[in-house]
Amino acid sequence: MLFLLNDQIADVAIPEIHLSKRWKVLGCGDPAAMRAREALDFVSRVVAEHVREGVRLEETLVEDLAALIIAKTGANAALFPATDGRVSEARLTILPETILASLREKHVHDGQPPNLRDIWPLAA
Repeated sequence: MLFLLNDQIADVAIPEIHLSKRWKVLGCGDPAAMRAREALDFVSRVVAEHVREGVRLEETLVEDLAALIIAKTGANAALFPATDGRVSEARLTILPETILASLREKHVHDGQPPNLRDIWPLAA
């Protein structure tokens, strides 16, 4: 399953299985005991830490965070808006898989991440 986290696209084959194998490494606590809000708060803290440090999320971390969001919310896209080193509340949506696939292909072909201004104003 493709997942868009800010401007990064991850491919998580079976999110629930991925999460069951990686939640201890991720450090989120037992995801079975988490509510959706707790999962989003956790992801927000991780993203905020990377924004403050000016470090891009590693691909493996994006996959882990994506698996958590998918498992707890069902969304396949999440935007954590960052302004002045602070991360605002998440925006979640479900985008058609074909759109995510085309964004990933464009990224691979052009080497540029997806333009969030093109995606998020149209996302509900």
